Amino acid sequence: MRESIGGTWLLGFVVLFIVLFSGYLAISINYTKAFKVKNQIINLIEQNEGFRTSNIGNLASASNDELSSSSSTEDQIYLYIKNIGYATTAIDSSKCEGYGNYYTGGYCIKKICTANGNYYKVTSFIKIELPLIWTSFTIPINGETKTIFYDNSTIKCG
Repeated sequence: MRESIGGTWLLGFVVLFIVLFSGYLAISINYTKAFKVKNQIINLIEQNEGFRTSNIGNLASASNDELSSSSSTEDQIYLYIKNIGYATTAIDSSKCEGYGNYYTGGYCIKKICTANGNYYKVTSFIKIELPLIWTSFTIPINGETKTIFYDNSTIKCG
């Protein structure tokens, strides 16, 4: 009888280790995606010398052809987010308070104007949900572009 109880404890420890390790892997993958999205947004803003908003009405229903043929920065960012598999519906606009304007795709951009030029603060988010204790929380990932001297943006300084 004592051996069967000892085997049950050992099985419990193995299951607990597998659950914790799987959770760690899932969180680290989401964290990596949020950093990739933030870095790509910064790269696209710097390449386009500013952030131009989309002319397409509803980005979520736009096709890949429409997004790839557009010259706006917002469309290029949304196409990248859509292709990488970033959780675009996990973040709502209330999370962007203090981080700038919310854009379709779950990120925020704030334009900062200085005497030497303009730069952008970009924020992407990680949403972690823990179903066993029925809680979720959001972690912001922040970054800034280099100074852009000739800014052809369509958004105002904030």
